[in-house]
Amino acid sequence: MVSPEILNKAAASFGFDTSSLVFISNSTNEVFRFAKNDESFILRITEKSHAYVGKIKAEVDWVNYLVQNGVRASLPIRTIDNQLTAVYEEDEKCFIATAFHMAPGRFFDKNDPKLWGTSIFKQWGEIMGKMHMLSKSYIPLENKER
Repeated sequence: MVSPEILNKAAASFGFDTSSLVFISNSTNEVFRFAKNDESFILRITEKSHAYVGKIKAEVDWVNYLVQNGVRASLPIRTIDNQLTAVYEEDEKCFIATAFHMAPGRFFDKNDPKLWGTSIFKQWGEIMGKMHMLSKSYIPLENKER
């Protein structure tokens, strides 16, 4: 688990109260839900080397681009200093925080053919096609920063 100090830094970066944090999962990232202005958000904290920061910035920039162009995905939120990521160091470790609007809806029950079948696969394919089309016009973050 990330330390309370890292969670406090994330709360300061994204402007929320740590008392609203609820732990969700820990796999590749530690994921939490938090509340801000009566809305729910997701906080993702990744422990990686400092060299990985650019990759996460690029990932979140790409998701932001997709959402801004009509793909229904969880919109990233910016830090109080208008960044899509926040980076913290503790005990010679690097922690990269990102936050997103919480997606509405529910998990699919793969055992329910009304939810997990032809209809969802058709919609999924349409969204993937739109993402592919938008990827062709996307300007990568490293090209924007030049």
